[in-house]
Amino acid sequence: MKVTIELEPATPGRYRDVLAGAPRTEIAPGHRNRVGVDGTFRPLVLLPRPHVEGDVKSAVELTRMVPPGAVGMIASLTIPERERDALEAAGLSWCDGRGAIHVAWPGTLVHVDHSGRGPRRGRTEPAKLGPAGIRAVQVLLAVDGEWTISRLAHEAAISVGQAHNVFKALEAERLLASTGKGPQQRRRITDRHGAMDWLATIDRARRRPGTAATYLYARTPEEVLRRFAERADAAGLPYAVTGAAASQLLGAPVLSQIIVSHIRVGPVQADSALHRLGLEHLDAEDAGRGMNLELWTDTGELGTFAARDVNGVRVAPPVRVWLDLARQGGRGADAAQLFREQVLERA
Repeated sequence: MKVTIELEPATPGRYRDVLAGAPRTEIAPGHRNRVGVDGTFRPLVLLPRPHVEGDVKSAVELTRMVPPGAVGMIASLTIPERERDALEAAGLSWCDGRGAIHVAWPGTLVHVDHSGRGPRRGRTEPAKLGPAGIRAVQVLLAVDGEWTISRLAHEAAISVGQAHNVFKALEAERLLASTGKGPQQRRRITDRHGAMDWLATIDRARRRPGTAATYLYARTPEEVLRRFAERADAAGLPYAVTGAAASQLLGAPVLSQIIVSHIRVGPVQADSALHRLGLEHLDAEDAGRGMNLELWTDTGELGTFAARDVNGVRVAPPVRVWLDLARQGGRGADAAQLFREQVLERA
């Protein structure tokens, strides 16, 4: 992938110097700051360093300076690994002047590191749990109780071997307690808070889902979702509303205004789903003008599996709603924390 960064004339020289050394990146003059990946551009906001290095909350505070649809980026001569991780967890991009860049927004991720720092700790380990495993952990977190391998395999629609691997991974993180032996051995999550943090780390490490932007004419976001649901049901297309729109449907609103509703679709790709539904595909330049729906390809049925009907609209499981909010970064990161407190950690 090729990254292009357009900088307006007033951009401070310190940012220009850092960005000029980014690998696989072209710097060009522009009327406003923008960042593009393979020709798809978004507004770019260059941010100051977080107040506390490596602290996710400090990084999340910076996202308040990033308008919806824009990319927030920290550009500095050196960015320590702990700070990089915190920025990525908050949904921000970064550029290290020693030859590394991370650009991310929903559906797009570029990470190139030519700084010679070697493999980063914790970057490869989460990949051992694929979509089926993530789906299984979502199922585990949805019910507070004891589990056997066969029960998890049945309720998460995975193989017995996959269920065994999920329990093994949780045990390795000391998040699980076991009683008994053999096929009837029972397991229980002992640290729900820690298990959620662990799952969020794994989910962030995966490639962002493919997206497709579109619109439906309606007076309210709720009416938009109802109209989409009618089309999807008529076409036999599995879907699940997620993110802030889902939190609204679940009775736990986390944003005062929802401009774009996010919906996971499968088993086809998001752009193919638009064609199947007879909806117009908006490209990146048009997405800001009238876009009110963004479809995400639901690889591994992370959202559509165990989705439930809420007033005629299918809604993703609450754990997935939270994970997808966090993945959006910016206001989504704050909204994710609020949703977690109100819904997932409520006594």
